[in-house]
Amino acid sequence: MNSNDVSVLSVTVALAGVAGLFVGSFLNVVIYRTPLGLSVATPRSFCPTCDRQLMWWENVPVVSWLGLRGRCRTCDEPISMRYPLVEVATGGTFALTTWAWHGTVFAAAYCVLAAAMIAVGLIEYGSQRAPASVAAIGAGLGEAIIIVGGSWQHGWTVVIGSLVGLVVSLTAYGALRGSDPAETDPRGHGRSALLLAGCWAGGLGPIAATVGAFSLMVGYLGCMAGLWTLSRQSVAAGSAPNRTGRTIHLAHPALETPLVTAILVAMVASLVVGA
Repeated sequence: MNSNDVSVLSVTVALAGVAGLFVGSFLNVVIYRTPLGLSVATPRSFCPTCDRQLMWWENVPVVSWLGLRGRCRTCDEPISMRYPLVEVATGGTFALTTWAWHGTVFAAAYCVLAAAMIAVGLIEYGSQRAPASVAAIGAGLGEAIIIVGGSWQHGWTVVIGSLVGLVVSLTAYGALRGSDPAETDPRGHGRSALLLAGCWAGGLGPIAATVGAFSLMVGYLGCMAGLWTLSRQSVAAGSAPNRTGRTIHLAHPALETPLVTAILVAMVASLVVGA
């Protein structure tokens, strides 16, 4: 890669990071509204305490939160730090994903898949159920970009791999849905994220997909072990938990949704190997 290519890639990665900040702002809306059955399009963003609709300059990613000092300018209620953290995390994820795909069109597809996974994961970690539509829209849009990009850049290996991965993940999702239609078993919460993982790992090639599948199993079993450790670390009321106990308790949201955590681990592992 010559210096011109490096410069172009650097600019592309930076632009992807900025775009990720704004996508992260939208994801905050998705994370808050979809579990409540609210539209993500209307009304405009509002303060959940005083219901005042926000001005455009109150919605600038990260900057607005810092400028407002983390409080609503009307009711002075704190604005959760989750909002800027999601924006920064999404921006960083977009930048890293674009770098891993060398700024190709496939990077856009993987950014879409990553954004949908962030939304599903944070909804589930918030002890709510992520509507299947979030993952389905993310997988559908990501797959569409992969197909269009593949036909344009002759990347048919990525296209075929992602389609195979989607079929496999749809089969796994259908099996889980058939065995637990109401999603009452917490071990299967967030199962719709399998659709995202299938497109993601499949497009990275068979080796990366294999690593992803193995990582998923290890991540899932690790969460189960963590929950077991948590139960063993329970202490009598009034006594202080030890360091291990405190660490496990901090990780409790991730452990309580083992499938989501395992899918996140698998997606990261497969990207490291395959991109």
